[in-house]
Amino acid sequence: MSDTSGGWNPQDPYGQQPRQQPSPPSQEPGPFDPYGPRDPYGRPANPYGRPDYEPWRPPVGPPAPVGPPAPDALPVYPAGPGTGDGWPGHAPAVPPERAAQPHQPATVGAAWRWAWASFGRSWGRWVVLTLLVGGAQLAVGLVFSPSTLDAFRNAGDPAAVAAAQAAGQTVDAKALAATGTAIGFLFQALLYAGAVAATYRHQVAVRDYFVLRGFGGLLCYALIAGALGFVGTAVPMVGWLVQVVFVLLLLPVPYLLLDGAGLGAAFGRGIGLVLGHLPAALGVYAIGAGLVVASVVTCGLGLIVAVPVMLLLGAYLVQRWTDRPVYPATER
Repeated sequence: MSDTSGGWNPQDPYGQQPRQQPSPPSQEPGPFDPYGPRDPYGRPANPYGRPDYEPWRPPVGPPAPVGPPAPDALPVYPAGPGTGDGWPGHAPAVPPERAAQPHQPATVGAAWRWAWASFGRSWGRWVVLTLLVGGAQLAVGLVFSPSTLDAFRNAGDPAAVAAAQAAGQTVDAKALAATGTAIGFLFQALLYAGAVAATYRHQVAVRDYFVLRGFGGLLCYALIAGALGFVGTAVPMVGWLVQVVFVLLLLPVPYLLLDGAGLGAAFGRGIGLVLGHLPAALGVYAIGAGLVVASVVTCGLGLIVAVPVMLLLGAYLVQRWTDRPVYPATER
């Protein structure tokens, strides 16, 4: 008898015929999976076992634009699953009010509400800075108007008061007073800078009042303001009308200068903005005049609030007229 141990086959002594492979074992069905079929990674397609469950799918929308974003574009972040504007428990990346503001009309009423809300967020700094600026302007005005200072010193002497008033009507005295007006505007530019900063952030820091961008342009504007003051006092009635008209036309210029615009661009664009939004500009002028008259009742103390609010109102309108976003009044 042939020995076939060790796998030797006498019919194939050299192992040239292929060996027959054993049949695979029969596969028995596995246990029932209550979650249904699974994905290639072994995760259940329906983890909650509900017949109405639909797995989350990435949102379908237009492709993102190619290229660097615009300088004034607001960042937009993708939303998480199951949310509308942001991840669960977090505020949206871009507040809806701020994102929609550039497409809303810039009205005086909206500017008025925003100005009061912005003033309320940093009212302490606004009051202190307004008092300091007002005190500096008053001191400069008295130094550059000696006749006014003499009238105050001799208030009990009618003859001395009349002499001081007559001295203040000379051309030299009016030119000196106009110089004081120009210097006084440079102090007021600090408040303009704070108003521009308020359009970008929740609260205005003290350092924001001293960021005077385009100082050369501000200096030129101060000289123009002094010249208009001289014309307004040197030429009766007509000079005053010229001063009123030019102050109205140049209303946006300080904001544009502080926002980085050049001197020529700020003047040209500022006049164009006023002419393009003349009803709103006249409304701002009327509100400012009304607040000044109302402050007389409080012996001028009302200007501590009226001046910052009017500057904030102007900053809001200029930002919106130039299609730039403004920090929402309700933002926290």
